[in-house]
Amino acid sequence: MPELPEVENARRILSRSELIGRIFTGIHIGWAPTVRVPSLEDFGLGLHSRRVEAIQRRGKYILLPLDNGDTFIIHLGMTGGVSAQPSSRELDPMVRHSFDLDDGRVLWFRDPRKFGHLWLTTSLEDALPKLGPEPLSDDFTVEALSSKLEGRSAPIKALLLEQSVAAGLGNLYVDESLYYSGIRPVREAGSLTEEEIANLRSSIVKVLKAAIALYDEARDELWPDPPSALHTWTIPRKAGEPCPRCGTPILGIRLRGRGTFFCPTCQPEA
Repeated sequence: MPELPEVENARRILSRSELIGRIFTGIHIGWAPTVRVPSLEDFGLGLHSRRVEAIQRRGKYILLPLDNGDTFIIHLGMTGGVSAQPSSRELDPMVRHSFDLDDGRVLWFRDPRKFGHLWLTTSLEDALPKLGPEPLSDDFTVEALSSKLEGRSAPIKALLLEQSVAAGLGNLYVDESLYYSGIRPVREAGSLTEEEIANLRSSIVKVLKAAIALYDEARDELWPDPPSALHTWTIPRKAGEPCPRCGTPILGIRLRGRGTFFCPTCQPEA
């Protein structure tokens, strides 16, 4: 599922594609349940003839503020991706929605599994769930993270997946962050020391920045068709494979329904 680095990559792809200033001249929705707010008809009418004023990201959401004060919100779902393409290009069969632009191009929304969502809203607060601080912002401090974990008996991985703790984290990068911080995913969140929380925060930032840097490099090398998904993590995601640090076989478990991988040596029991 696209997480913060993937969505940030998508945002940067749209920015480099010079989407700012473009006007939507046609809206083509191929799978109606994707549109969450407003109704399908009002969505099309409301987006038509609107100009993109900025390209932003909040957690796992791409935000396109428009010239009338509305915001066009895109959530990529499990396998989604967005790109601006020449109108002459043959339509990819996995493109579920397309948006004609005033410069003759088309904004594609590929969504093979149809798990993506679209909103057109005047209020981000009403459309989006409660989101915590951005992990790469100044608001993501040790104190802020500590306050979210204090007194909590839930596994640390489960809490980090809650978007109200840190916006944009998901299964892959949480596993990676816990691996680098030496914390076992099943550890009770409230049992972490201040030193461990500081190390965890630092690992989260390190992991996300490293992934974004790989996307930046690939985007430069492969433009105008950059990848939307890369292998940007180090911990193997298959039980039994050797830990890249110590060689111990990686363990795989299900934690609250999510596939979870860790090294029993580098991430010892508390």
